[in-house]
Amino acid sequence: MKEKIDLMQAEVVKFLSEWGSFPAIKEQDDRIEEIIEALEKRLKRHQIGLESELIQVLRELGYIPDSPIEQQRIIEEILEPVFEKMSQTIADNGLEGAEVGREITLSELAVQGIAVTFSGFNEIVAEELRNRVYVFSKDTFSCIKGDFAQALTDGYIKGLGIDEIAMILRDYFRDLRDNRLRTIARTEVQGAQNMGINKTMEEFNVQYKQWLTVGDSRVRGRGKYDKADHVSLHGQVVRFDEPFSNGLFHPLDRDHGRIEDWINCRCRMRPYIPRKNEVILTTPYYP
Repeated sequence: MKEKIDLMQAEVVKFLSEWGSFPAIKEQDDRIEEIIEALEKRLKRHQIGLESELIQVLRELGYIPDSPIEQQRIIEEILEPVFEKMSQTIADNGLEGAEVGREITLSELAVQGIAVTFSGFNEIVAEELRNRVYVFSKDTFSCIKGDFAQALTDGYIKGLGIDEIAMILRDYFRDLRDNRLRTIARTEVQGAQNMGINKTMEEFNVQYKQWLTVGDSRVRGRGKYDKADHVSLHGQVVRFDEPFSNGLFHPLDRDHGRIEDWINCRCRMRPYIPRKNEVILTTPYYP
């Protein structure tokens, strides 16, 4: 009975796609945006009061310690507990993004004629993905803590008073709220989605993968000052075990890519199953 249900699901997906009424990919893209927006809101709630707490500690101390180690300790004690909560929240939402990536991939495999079972990741894989997102977010917040510590160091070197340093820290927190948390939310969720896609393709022994951009004016490579070119990557096909022409094994691949290639990226990967009589002799390949 289960096999018949799975087959029926695959046939429904294939039928809807052929008749131009396949909503799954669009719906999943919308879900990713919803996850990103929800994560950004949660991260902003976590940091409420953090700015006042840090500045109050400095005011009570009355001076900036001359030791960089002591400066770092102050930042660590105030920011780390909140940033740890943020990392846990990111990991949970990232796993949700990875599951969306799996659903997209299963749907696309079904459309391309591969028999699939529409199920989630097993517990071991899910925990592995969650941990990877957690580690990435910890690295990100470590950099942010370093920026705040550097602000104290620079203030001390310049001989600034507490009030002047407080103004600088407020600017840092404003940028965190208005820009960086949004970038973090998008990068972590989109990255997790692509990790989920990659894991699912690996599970089904997919031989080829294809890079997809959103296709709008914001795609990297269209802007005059863009350091990365994703326009030329759109549609590119390579073997599953090899990198795309920019060196990444999948969009938002932080293990191999330059930061300008993955931060805030909106691209994703999909399985590419060669059509009947289609022979891929060399890669990168453009259908």
